Amino acid sequence: MGGDLGGGAAPLISVLLPVRDGAAFLREALDSVLAQTLHDVELIVVDDGSQDETPAILASVDDSRARVLRQERLGLVAALNRAVTEARAPLLARMDADDVSLPERLERQVAYLDARPRVALVVVGVETLGGATIVLPDDDAGLRRRLLLRNPFAHGAVAVRAEAVARAGGYRAEYGANEDYDLWRRIAREWDLGAIPEVLYRYREHPGAVTRTRVDERVRSRERLRDELWRDPALLRAVARDGDSVEARALLRETVRRRRPGLALRVLVRHE
Repeated sequence: MGGDLGGGAAPLISVLLPVRDGAAFLREALDSVLAQTLHDVELIVVDDGSQDETPAILASVDDSRARVLRQERLGLVAALNRAVTEARAPLLARMDADDVSLPERLERQVAYLDARPRVALVVVGVETLGGATIVLPDDDAGLRRRLLLRNPFAHGAVAVRAEAVARAGGYRAEYGANEDYDLWRRIAREWDLGAIPEVLYRYREHPGAVTRTRVDERVRSRERLRDELWRDPALLRAVARDGDSVEARALLRETVRRRRPGLALRVLVRHE
């Protein structure tokens, strides 16, 4: 694979791709990044101690925009933070080693963030390779409400300002496999959130995917994180803003479950 890009001008966006034993789908993921309509990118791949054909696949890629960093098996959070540290661009995009970015994905995300200086994070619509789609509205308040209920952002489909990640303290391991959810809530304290309501990312569901492993641990750490979210005044302000009836019912159920009568009343008043 191509070496260091040297001391030239920084790229517009750095794509962070951690991988461990991802040979089955890695080639397609790499090609989808390097074939983007936006050429001014760097691809930073962190090989987290792969023992399959991943190193050979990475060695065969001939593109000067791509760099490979190898480390022992330190885990996803360590790999992500290393990639963040190595990134030279003011914008960061995530990419999972078993997914596909459609050709205009990065161009659209860079243009969106350039036009909206208050937005730190923008996600594109996601289609599973089985055909289901998740497309979020471009609505900061609505995205914050969703953040209180669940993690609405597919990690691999996100682009984010490097400054926002640094100010939030980067990725942390204390919430297990919910490292992205934890980072989003810290970014949302200071910045707006955004979405491009168009499918530009394809997500692969398979038994070895991170979201399909260690489910009990993921659920426990997610609930601990959500408990903290519901004590965060900066995020709770979104509860009282206008939203659709589905959101309102979900928020009302959650406020009742968490015994927050004041918040429940605010939801009822705004959505009755």
